[in-house]
Amino acid sequence: MTLSFRTRLTLHWLAAFGLVLAVANLAVYFSIRAFLVRDFDAQLRTLAGTELASAIDEGRMELHLHEFPIDPESSLEYTDKFVQVLDAEGQVLLQSERLTDAALLDRETLEHALAGQAPMVNVTAHGRHGRMTGLVTDGSPRYVIAVGLFTDKMDATLRRLRNLLLGVWLSALGLTASVGFVLASNALLPIRRITKKAAAIAEGDFATRLDPPLVEDEIGEMTRLLNQMLHRLHGALEANRRFAADASHELRGPLTAMQGEIDVTLMHDRTPEEYRETLTLLNGRLQVMTALTQDLMLLVRAQEQTPPAVSEVRLADLLRRVIARESSTAQSARVRIELDVPPDLLVYGEASLLERVFSNLVRNGIQYNHAHGTVTMTARLETASGEWVSDQVIVTVRNTGASIPGEERERVFERFYRLDPSRSRQTGGTGLGLAISREIIHLFKGTIRVADSIGGGTTLEVRLPGASIPHLS
Repeated sequence: MTLSFRTRLTLHWLAAFGLVLAVANLAVYFSIRAFLVRDFDAQLRTLAGTELASAIDEGRMELHLHEFPIDPESSLEYTDKFVQVLDAEGQVLLQSERLTDAALLDRETLEHALAGQAPMVNVTAHGRHGRMTGLVTDGSPRYVIAVGLFTDKMDATLRRLRNLLLGVWLSALGLTASVGFVLASNALLPIRRITKKAAAIAEGDFATRLDPPLVEDEIGEMTRLLNQMLHRLHGALEANRRFAADASHELRGPLTAMQGEIDVTLMHDRTPEEYRETLTLLNGRLQVMTALTQDLMLLVRAQEQTPPAVSEVRLADLLRRVIARESSTAQSARVRIELDVPPDLLVYGEASLLERVFSNLVRNGIQYNHAHGTVTMTARLETASGEWVSDQVIVTVRNTGASIPGEERERVFERFYRLDPSRSRQTGGTGLGLAISREIIHLFKGTIRVADSIGGGTTLEVRLPGASIPHLS
């Protein structure tokens, strides 16, 4: 069975906390145990010194024990002691009444006692655990006064301490598990809401957005970024739907016309000249479809936002190549192209794509112009005011043709949009030129817009990152 993330998070927290608390409890237990044993040994040595002083009467050197009578009916608590008097050979000379004849100190401990080291040793006397030390008498012969205390009460205290620490540990684990589960649930609540919305999106509701974050923390930042991604995804899907519908519509027209021309031609025999005329017409429609397909492929490439190779491009040289390419179209339409661009301007981009952009703009200016009109291209450098902002080259393409109504100025950059559909179809336009231009310009961090379109003419403005080379002339 796979545990939920909330349960696993709680268990990991519980294990870490339990381990830390167990280590702390062990440290407390062994520290207190060491303190109790040390104090117990100090009291035992003091008692042994008193017993040593009272076991030998001054002047007579006679050994004897002073047993303290304990009334079993008394409500007072005492710690039982037990005493053995040993000679240098380890023989028991005197001992407390409750003890047997066997010596409680082993030979090694006895030697340490005879050396005056007052050793401490754990012993078992009369079936009870105790702790014992030995002090040696002065003079000769020497005797060892071995005094012990039963550790029943200290052991009972340590047992109570162990039970207390174990109870604290178990209670703390239970409380920590409850608190950890609640905290994990609260921490994961935004994730659950995001998951619920993501499920709706997965079912096709791409317009759904995540609830805006209340706090700008890690979850809030993730929510904001996901909303941005969803917005772009929804926009891309909608654009693809429109693109598929528009593309199918644009392609259906030439295909239907070609099918009709072929059907009419095949209805009865034709002369070679009539077949040639039909093939010429079909060839023209195929050229339109080929241009449309190429434009569609270029638009898809630009919309994929694949980083192009960016280099320095001399703007004047690029625009002269554009004019040379479009000169025949301009002559046919009796439109003059003028160029006023300083030779020292550079723009950053890919030359072939930028050439396509300005060719589209010039061709658009020719297409929507009138006879003996002009298309004028100018450029200037705009120096950036901020330290971290690059300079921009502003290129304007102005024609003297028809103006664009204010409400149409953004729509002209939409795919397959034509300001004058009948005229565009006559001149072979696909309605993708300005849409392609905007996508390409965006690739190079630039902008394109209709800057002015009043008084019989239209000005398109392109802004691109660029620079100036002063030494050029």
